[in-house]
Amino acid sequence: MTGTIGQGGSPEKRPGVSYLGAVKLAVGVMGMLIVVGVVILAVTVVQRLSGGSGVDPTSRARSEMPPPSFDEVSLPLPAGAVIQDMEMDGRRLILRLLLAGDRPALMLVDLDTGRRLGLIRLEAAAP
Repeated sequence: MTGTIGQGGSPEKRPGVSYLGAVKLAVGVMGMLIVVGVVILAVTVVQRLSGGSGVDPTSRARSEMPPPSFDEVSLPLPAGAVIQDMEMDGRRLILRLLLAGDRPALMLVDLDTGRRLGLIRLEAAAP
């Protein structure tokens, strides 16, 4: 009785479906993608719960500690300098200055100590 429609003795055959093989292949591929996704999700959850981030726990604790405090710090600016902008970069403060004579400069300050790391004078290249 294979190949017939219904359960009766009718000799009628099933209509041919040309794309049935492609549908079966697509279902198989999507099933595999679901399995792979679940495995990746499970591995990620296990790694995060076990703390397996690959970072040494002592170095992570050291980086999370607050910086040592310091007393009042005086940060002298160059004569005639005006602070135009400031930006933090990790544990450094970058001050964009306008020096006397409208010359731009950058001053780097260590936020842990309040100490000036350096002054970069920006000059136009000679033609």
